[in-house]
Amino acid sequence: MSKHSFGGPWTFIKLDILNRYLSFFNTALQRQPNAEKPFDRVYIDAFAGTGECDIKLDNGNSLTIAGSAKIAIEKTTPGFHHVHLIDVDAKHAAQLEILASSNQDVSVTVYKNDANAALESIISKVNWHQTRGVVFLDPYGMALNWATIEKIAKTRALDVWYLFPLNAVARQAANDFTKIDSGKADSLDRLLGTTDWRTEFYQETAQGSFLAEGKTMITRKFGNAEIASYVHNRLSAVFHGWVSPPIFLPETGSPIFALFFAVANPSESAVKLSKKAAEHLFVMLKNKKIGRISGEAVTNDGQNELF
Repeated sequence: MSKHSFGGPWTFIKLDILNRYLSFFNTALQRQPNAEKPFDRVYIDAFAGTGECDIKLDNGNSLTIAGSAKIAIEKTTPGFHHVHLIDVDAKHAAQLEILASSNQDVSVTVYKNDANAALESIISKVNWHQTRGVVFLDPYGMALNWATIEKIAKTRALDVWYLFPLNAVARQAANDFTKIDSGKADSLDRLLGTTDWRTEFYQETAQGSFLAEGKTMITRKFGNAEIASYVHNRLSAVFHGWVSPPIFLPETGSPIFALFFAVANPSESAVKLSKKAAEHLFVMLKNKKIGRISGEAVTNDGQNELF
């Protein structure tokens, strides 16, 4: 299998969290709403890659690990009834087809398409009264539209792990508002689903130069933490179940991503179950029991188990 090279030690952390949650989710729902006719369970990977990835370690070496698609198909027990794998890259999609064909016990559909278009198509065709699922959103840059997030939330049936591109937003939202051209502004509008960031992120400040006396400039007042909080509020407005506070990755230094978990199902029992599981994973992460990498060895305390 051709590998997808990206990321760093934080990559295994997000994948280890996903791995544990998927097995928990299927175990918890395998007899829901009843043993005679349980929900159909689906997994949707919007930026699925190739199934394997090479990550760079802090010591300069690289390590090959199972990617999200392979985790969902081969490492999740009990399994999903159907797995949807999306990637716009033709070479990635071809590798996903190989992965799908080599695992006949799992129903897998591969989409070589834009993630937003493919997600809209999948969501429109599934009977969400009889289906529950998990969506993994690990976008390439700022490729995910807010309108797609809203469609996912409206299913009232999906749990979502969203690796928000925090550093990409900080780069596009320049400190000096006048440096944001129309293309960057449009990208931020699509990602955040609003133009309000223009007034939320920025403030007018007086220029310090004597020659500029009496003039003001518009500068960004939001740092990474404030941007992540803003996104949390945006997500909470559309996911009426629950949205976790952001988990910053990598764990040290300047964060590149903010990992969110969101529950679309507003049912009290569904929220309680999913929230308990996610919060337990976050405690495990804090206690360094999630996806530790030492040298070239990956260590964890039960990769396929939540607890």
